[in-house]
Amino acid sequence: MSEPEPRKDTYHHGHLREELIRRGLEALEREGAETLSLRSLAEAAGVSKTAPYRHFKDKDLFLGALADEGYRRLHEALTASVEAGPKRRRAESPVAAMGRAYMAFAVSRPALYRLMNSPLMCRMPAEFIGWARKSLLLLAETLEASRADSAKGRGARRAGHPDLDATAAAWAYIHGLVLIRIDGLYPADLPEPDWDRLAGVVPELPGR
Repeated sequence: MSEPEPRKDTYHHGHLREELIRRGLEALEREGAETLSLRSLAEAAGVSKTAPYRHFKDKDLFLGALADEGYRRLHEALTASVEAGPKRRRAESPVAAMGRAYMAFAVSRPALYRLMNSPLMCRMPAEFIGWARKSLLLLAETLEASRADSAKGRGARRAGHPDLDATAAAWAYIHGLVLIRIDGLYPADLPEPDWDRLAGVVPELPGR
């Protein structure tokens, strides 16, 4: 005689938090943040509809966790682009490679990208914005390293402190470019821009 299947209200999932985030990222691209349902994700994971609330107090915190995971993956992609070295396009700078990687990430996960840059993140506890901060600092460090290399070529020296004004300007440029593309804001009656080329020419402010 076969054993009865476990009831959902007594089923224990060993890695429920990770499973919900994985399923949540998939559902986010299909349904969007507004219609995403924790209860539906719980049902798909084979647990009770209240089980997710042991890990996430409410839906906003769950969305914050999805965004944090998004920034972790973005940081991973940006780091890989900077470390590619000889594998980068000929004569392409690390900053240009980072811009292309940023664009590619956003285009492949538009709903996640919008969530990562939504006002919701301004209300998240500190533990949900760690990867966002690391991604911004990586951009700052890469810009500064690029400037240092240029300064060496001119025989000049730099202090090595990231310029956050330049970082904000570069971030604003690539973010605006991404939104124009993924939200379809560019006029349809005009020839489509070379998005990859534009992503690789992230502007850099001159040093102070």
